[in-house]
Amino acid sequence: MNKEQLSSWYSILLSGLIFLHALLLFLLFWQDQVNLPWAFQLFGRFHPLILHLPIGLGVLLPFVHLLRRPLGEHAFYLSFRFVLYLTAFSAAITALFGFFLSQESGFEPELLVFHQWAGLAVAWMYLLLLILFDRLLVNPFQAFIGSMLGVLLLSLAGHGGANITHGENYLMELWQPEKEVKAPTGESILFEGAIQPILEKKCVSCHNDQKTKGQLNMSSVAKMLQGGKHGDLWKAGDVSKSLFLQRAHLPLEHKEHMPPKGKSQLTPDEILLLEAWVKEGASLDKKIKAYPPSLQISKLVARLFAIPASIEIPKREYPFSAASESDLQAVNSPFCSVYPMSSDAPALQADFYVAKRFELKTLENLSKVADQLVGINLAKMPIKDENLSLLAQFPNLEKLNLNFTEISGANLKALMSNKKLVSLSLSGTKITANQLQPLIVQLPLLKEVFIWNTGIASEQIASWKKTFPKIRWEEGFVPTDEKLMINPPILVNENFFLGPQDKVVFKHTIQGTSIHYTLDKEQEPDSLGTLLTQGLIDIPAFTVVKALATKPGWLASKVVKNTFYKYHFVPDSVYLLTQAEAKWQAKGASTLKDLIQGKRDTRGLANDTWIGFQQQDADALFEFKHAKAVKGMTVSYLRKQDSNIFPPLEIEIYAGNSAKTLKKVASVKPEQPAENGGYSPQAINIPLPSSNFTHYRMLAKRIKRFPAYVKDKANPAIIKLDEVLFY
Repeated sequence: MNKEQLSSWYSILLSGLIFLHALLLFLLFWQDQVNLPWAFQLFGRFHPLILHLPIGLGVLLPFVHLLRRPLGEHAFYLSFRFVLYLTAFSAAITALFGFFLSQESGFEPELLVFHQWAGLAVAWMYLLLLILFDRLLVNPFQAFIGSMLGVLLLSLAGHGGANITHGENYLMELWQPEKEVKAPTGESILFEGAIQPILEKKCVSCHNDQKTKGQLNMSSVAKMLQGGKHGDLWKAGDVSKSLFLQRAHLPLEHKEHMPPKGKSQLTPDEILLLEAWVKEGASLDKKIKAYPPSLQISKLVARLFAIPASIEIPKREYPFSAASESDLQAVNSPFCSVYPMSSDAPALQADFYVAKRFELKTLENLSKVADQLVGINLAKMPIKDENLSLLAQFPNLEKLNLNFTEISGANLKALMSNKKLVSLSLSGTKITANQLQPLIVQLPLLKEVFIWNTGIASEQIASWKKTFPKIRWEEGFVPTDEKLMINPPILVNENFFLGPQDKVVFKHTIQGTSIHYTLDKEQEPDSLGTLLTQGLIDIPAFTVVKALATKPGWLASKVVKNTFYKYHFVPDSVYLLTQAEAKWQAKGASTLKDLIQGKRDTRGLANDTWIGFQQQDADALFEFKHAKAVKGMTVSYLRKQDSNIFPPLEIEIYAGNSAKTLKKVASVKPEQPAENGGYSPQAINIPLPSSNFTHYRMLAKRIKRFPAYVKDKANPAIIKLDEVLFY
């Protein structure tokens, strides 16, 4: 390639660089209005890879000056010019890909803004140095000073990127004194001494003040308790519904497995400890010594953290051999987990999950490991009195949890054959003192009994404490002058779309609790003026249900709020009379009747649960084979004003017995948001005149004039719809 051709290529490259920098400035100044297709976000994932190019080339530039005399002035000029062009181009591409990556969520805004502008400064620095050196022919010494300034800016931008990725002050932390980590003792709080260190080591790098993946921040207890976009981090007493354990048990290749592939993974013992902590109530202030030495949680803490000998758990010797691997595989199922109490002992624990999937044959199947089974957790399972005889097959059973089962105590004597029982949990059952007394006498090794919320009188428990002083009686909270807040009602429903016979169902684990609720979105429930329920609430249409729990001697619980959609009829066919946008087709017309709730798109991909209209109003025809006495319709729509997604300006309903004879029967105007906002699903009930029709048409009109707070007024407003329900 001759000199003229090389200069021509350099000129083309310089023009491209100027275009890239203009594009970068435009994108940064108007980034709030940018909505990137998923392909560009894919390019953004290459930012951490290619950023090493400008760093390496930028550091190389000053060293090219060392070759100035050996090479001669002409060769030095050509070499420095070539490296400078590569550095400037790679810096611009890296900054552009970094902008693409920044459009994903989960980054601390202040750190992100600093890193963006520092990266842009690097790119502009090398562009200006290139123009000065290549076009204005500055002297070599000035070029050297410029290249050293570039290294300084690279360090600054790199420091900002490291803060985002690895935590604040990443580059300087090696010069700071290392934080002393003390091994927990018996006086240590279990969460602070054993649980939190695991979470800090394996989770906080992705969930911190600078980087909140999934809107989850685990840098402090208060922020952990706030949960993330997928809900609470854990549910006390329920391993199967604790999100962080669900993610830990997913296959390593699964995109939602946590910690993600490539990060330091939780060890089997760490997972067992986290599970044991959740099962024992997920206490944030209970000391290690408060957990009995026989519990798995105490043994795991001692093994993982090398607790001093003063509280070490002596190795337990068992008179039976370990179960075979084939037997362990045979008794494990998706809803029954059988696992060793420790890695060096043959004793096994069996935990049952999901009451609706409980089967007696699974309990019977445990006979394969009957000798090794020392613990069984049947809490909240549909176990009845007549099933207790099945427990006689476990001669070494030491710990039995029957909390909140359906037993009444009529067959409690069946447990007399379990002579090695040390711990018995009967809380939340209907047993009586007369049924329990004979059993206590027949179990010589019994050390603890849980009977809170059973109805057994406190006077009787006080008598037992004197008669059986070696047994610890756990009777739960006894009201005093100090009132505690009762926990909120528990929602039983798993589906928020309710059919004609479906009801909203709440429950509470504490007997004698009242549940108060309101269906008025403007009113908060209280213990006096709102409706009272035993747990079943019938709603007429789309409704926000707010509920709280009360009990004498307790403070009222926090209010829980849930949104439900009610339908009585599902149309046989749906036809779109106007075309949805190609990028928001979802499942086509069937999206409006599939009874699948619209979901938030967090990956930048096409979402198959919202159907969108931008160039035309949303117009749909619903057809029933037989006329229905429809009292009203519910239209579910999305509000996301920061992306120009607005409620319909007006919704018109037409009805008739054929598509050609429709008449307008109703018209409503949904409330328009007064300020900017993000993702917010909404719905509106539209009452209809009483009549029987086979055809209904819904016309949802787009707003034509944006509110003043909207920045992007060049593109039309968008309507996104989910369900159209008939009640």
